Amino acid sequence: MAASDKSTAGDSVTRRMLLDATMQIMLEEGYAGATSRRVAARAGVKPALVHYYFPNMDELYLAVFREGAQVNLDRQQEALASDQPLHALWDEASEPSGARLLMEFMALANHRKAIRSEIALWAERWRDAQITALDTILREHGAAGDWRTPAVVSVLMACVGRMLVLEDALDISTGHGELRTLISQTIDDVERPI
Repeated sequence: MAASDKSTAGDSVTRRMLLDATMQIMLEEGYAGATSRRVAARAGVKPALVHYYFPNMDELYLAVFREGAQVNLDRQQEALASDQPLHALWDEASEPSGARLLMEFMALANHRKAIRSEIALWAERWRDAQITALDTILREHGAAGDWRTPAVVSVLMACVGRMLVLEDALDISTGHGELRTLISQTIDDVERPI
C-alpha cells in the first residue's frame, strides 16, 4: 500500500471515529455535550484532530446529520418497497434512537441556522419520497380518500411516532399501548390483501 493510501485509510478511520463519537454523545447527553474536547476524548484522539477534519462544530454536526439522513432515506426506501410498507414505515417512524437523535438536531437547529436549513432540506426529501410511494400504496389497497391522503398519512406517522418516542423517554406511557394497537390495526386493515 502506498503512503498516501495509508494516510487516506487512517483519515477515513479517524473521521469515522469522530462521527460515531459525536452521535453517541448526542444520544447519551444531548447536543450540548458534544463539544470538540468531549468528542476527541470519546474517539480517543487529540482535540486538535476534531478541527483538522471539521473546521468548526457546525461542520461536524452537519456531517453526522447528513450521514444519518442518508441512512434513514435508504431505510425508508427499503421500508416502502417491502411486502408491508405501511408497517415498515411505521416501524421506522417510531424507532427510538433515530427519533431521539433527530430531536437533538432539532434542538440544535434552534440555535444554528445551517442545521435548521439542512434538516428542512432532508425532511422535504423524506416527505416527498414518502408521499410518492404512499400515493401508489394507498391507491393499490383502495385506502386513498377522505382524510387518508398520502401527505396526511406521512405527517401523521412521523409526528405520532416521534411523539411516542419522546414521551417514552420521559416515562410517559398513558394511552401509548392503545394508540399503538389502533395504528397497527389500521395499518393491518389497509395492507390486508385485496
